[in-house]
Amino acid sequence: MRPAHLLLAGLIALPGLARADEPAVPAGYAIHASLPLDPAANGIDGALQILEDGRIGPQLRAGMWQQTTDPDLVLAEHDPLRAALAKAPLKSAHLRLVDSGGRQLADQALDVPLAEIDRQQLHEGAPTFLVTADHSLGIGSAGGLETRLMAVEHGQLAPEPLPGRDGLVSALRQAWKLVDDPTPGADGKPGTGKAIEVVACHPNYANPNWSATGEFTVDLVTYRFADGTWHDAVHSAVGYWESEQDWPDAFP
Repeated sequence: MRPAHLLLAGLIALPGLARADEPAVPAGYAIHASLPLDPAANGIDGALQILEDGRIGPQLRAGMWQQTTDPDLVLAEHDPLRAALAKAPLKSAHLRLVDSGGRQLADQALDVPLAEIDRQQLHEGAPTFLVTADHSLGIGSAGGLETRLMAVEHGQLAPEPLPGRDGLVSALRQAWKLVDDPTPGADGKPGTGKAIEVVACHPNYANPNWSATGEFTVDLVTYRFADGTWHDAVHSAVGYWESEQDWPDAFP
């Protein structure tokens, strides 16, 4: 019979054996990113995580990020992973909320293999999590990075919706960035939060002859947070813009 301490060492060495206080990772997945939560700000001691297919290594990820959702365009012709993915394609990334006791409290599939997560203090209260899914196609003006705003408050995962917009897109004719927002708060003092500036260039559908004239419109949108929600201000003008050009300066 093996000594007890050797049995224990063998158990510790077993792959995939999670501690009782660690959330188990679903089969075939790996944790790509994990941001700890603050019990005071988020109402929970745990983490917000991005799970990705465990077969995505650093080299494959670097080749695909902001380029393509198709690994065949990145992998070498005789890479054995290419044949494996032909039989079992890459799984979609997931956003999940877990507590420190190992319970999964929320889970959302993101429909694409690659995603990222960031935390920003955009306004008073709990910080905002920027969840970015990579829909890049590598060609044309479609696809790109799509970012949603999420919050964890009172231990619950909830979106921070932006009026008139499902998400923030970074692509050929769309872009966004965070800027300081000095708008005074309820106390009259200059604000310390962030506003969101969005540029979106699209055909001028208000012109019935837009397809013949090739006329485009540029929308400049500023989102500011007040009274517990985001508000938008929009300025539109006939024109054309692509992401390689200078950032516009006529935001409302």
